[in-house]
Amino acid sequence: MSDAPAVERKENYFLRTFCVLIIFCIVFVHYEPCYQLFGMNAYDFVEGVGRFAMPVFFMISGYYLYSADGHSERNLKKKTLRILILLVIMKVLYFVLDLIYYGAGIISSDELISGLTTMNWSNKHIWFVIFLFAAYVLHWALYKYHKDFKYSMIFGIICIAILIFTADVCAWIGLDEVAGIGTYNIGQVFYCFEGFFFFPLGYYLHKRKDVTDNWSTLMLFALLIIGAAMSVWEVLNFQPMTGVPYSSLYFGSVIIAIPLFLLTFRIPENRLRCRPLEYMGRNTLPWMYAFYMAIMFFFKFVVMPGIDAPEEIKDLVGILASAVLDIILAYLMFKFMTRLFGNKLTRSAEFKPN
Repeated sequence: MSDAPAVERKENYFLRTFCVLIIFCIVFVHYEPCYQLFGMNAYDFVEGVGRFAMPVFFMISGYYLYSADGHSERNLKKKTLRILILLVIMKVLYFVLDLIYYGAGIISSDELISGLTTMNWSNKHIWFVIFLFAAYVLHWALYKYHKDFKYSMIFGIICIAILIFTADVCAWIGLDEVAGIGTYNIGQVFYCFEGFFFFPLGYYLHKRKDVTDNWSTLMLFALLIIGAAMSVWEVLNFQPMTGVPYSSLYFGSVIIAIPLFLLTFRIPENRLRCRPLEYMGRNTLPWMYAFYMAIMFFFKFVVMPGIDAPEEIKDLVGILASAVLDIILAYLMFKFMTRLFGNKLTRSAEFKPN
């Protein structure tokens, strides 16, 4: 038997915890509570400032696509299949729920059709899984035909440039339309395409980790603070200028996302640990993301309207109940899928959503 010491496996525990905390914030935002903050609806303010979350999630998925020996890239087909399974389950689940709500008169026929063909209020979060799947398909095709991933990055840069210009720049320069189409609406569409930039960015941040490791931690913190301050300022000033609550993506959102992502890897492995949240981040996160809108819709539009209480109280109870039930159902689904397929398919390090 060898006397060589065992190599300790390094893991970004804080990143797992951080992702779960973001899910809880998303539950708050999409429940749309009636609270006010800085003269705005609190959920509009939090959603606006929190626009960095989806870029971070895409970067995490791209980060775990890279491996020095190429094993992660070789598993692209399997990784893509995992996301496809999640996507199919979500589409079936939400269509069945929509059929039930339509039969009960809770949603209209238009909402039923839009939920099936694209998205409605109860399943609007599915866009992330659709575009994450699309990003995997693109990189799988590039890998299969021996093409460099830089081509996906070029496409991503074009997408993010259009997004930032239409979603942010046009508002500040007063350009409301391009070719007869509202710039805000263009930005809303291209918001979904941000993954084609941040997914390969995460890949290259990992591939060039020898470079990013030399970036000053103080500099990253400074950028994070600047991005946060800029994001808050943009959110507070965007609504009076445009009449809509928030932009699809702010300059501050991008400035926050990159240093925040890199800073999670600077935290020592045994610091700021919360094992229950780490467990959820490792095992149940995809299902927490999959179920949260269904649970919130049930509480917000089915349960709470029948309760005689102030709206603030009903919103608080609904948010807390949604978060708790989401954790429970995600855990049960993880256990069921593990029993059905085993750990290899259900533990998905590359899926860290929104």
